[in-house]
Amino acid sequence: MSARQAIAEWNGALVTGSGTIQLATSGQGQFPYSLPARAADAATMTSPEELLAAAYASCYAMQLTALLDAGPDEPVGLHVEVVVTQGGPEVDFGIADVALTVRGRGIGRSAEEFVGLAQQAAQVCPVGRALATVPKTVDAALQS
Repeated sequence: MSARQAIAEWNGALVTGSGTIQLATSGQGQFPYSLPARAADAATMTSPEELLAAAYASCYAMQLTALLDAGPDEPVGLHVEVVVTQGGPEVDFGIADVALTVRGRGIGRSAEEFVGLAQQAAQVCPVGRALATVPKTVDAALQS
């Protein structure tokens, strides 16, 4: 079993304060965040939702690759985009939905098989399971 650590620091009131999120285990970065940046349409800082989208996109890509079970000589390529939407008062400002878009290239499967495995990966990857109560959509297609 492995464990990963992130550290969040916060200073100030909710509306006027700000903080930093540090990827402590990997040491790959420290990122500022604030409520105004979280709620803004044009993000200038990261947010919990963006970090969640990154976690889901990377977990999903690995899970789908495992489900595709490509041979060692099959160069599979996946492009995964995840959009995590924070809702308003109707969901107590929680995660309203998650939209996944995946495009596969070099996949030795039919389009129907790929879509089915893409749907399955959304449900069985560890981050997807952690988000089991959140509505999800998956837009999957093969590219040539």
